[in-house]
Amino acid sequence: MPGATRKLVAGPLHGVARLEALRDFEHVLATRARPVRLVDKADVLHQRLADMALRLLTLGRQDRYLTEYVTTLGHTLYLPRGFRERDPGAQLAVLRHELVHIQQFERWGRVAMTLAYGLFPLPIGLAYLRARLELEAYRETIRATLEVDGAEAASSPALRDFIVARFVGPDYLFMWPFRAQVVAWVEALQREALADAGLARAA
Repeated sequence: MPGATRKLVAGPLHGVARLEALRDFEHVLATRARPVRLVDKADVLHQRLADMALRLLTLGRQDRYLTEYVTTLGHTLYLPRGFRERDPGAQLAVLRHELVHIQQFERWGRVAMTLAYGLFPLPIGLAYLRARLELEAYRETIRATLEVDGAEAASSPALRDFIVARFVGPDYLFMWPFRAQVVAWVEALQREALADAGLARAA
């Protein structure tokens, strides 16, 4: 189960194995007790309105909501343009991240999850609960990267910096702008993933 402590197997996966892993996980999503729906984000009015609101709130700095980011609401995943054309391993890592958010909705309930993610303690700049919820999901991103792309990718500064930028930048409304703290959080998750795979460091 995503997010569970378990022995990890380091990749990388190549060729058809990446596609098979993606298809297997899509089957998991479709056959859950509450199946997960995959919807094209740009076809949904409230997602287009959310894109407009984010552009306004960030003075145009978050202009990729419809083209890069998957959004989870309840048991629906809203997919950006071109998502299905991405590398299968990259799709898998994102879907595993989003399943953590689905599990959060199931634990918290839709109303509490929406309030916690969106408003506490502030919607912009000091969104601590949003940061903690995202950190739980990015833990799974790192673990998925380890299994799909291997230890070097999972422990890389590039992955760390990619995740850190989501916390301190406009993509999630500057949810936790304390860069040094976020770096420490992410590096701890990278070390944890390697340890769970029985690796002391990246190969």
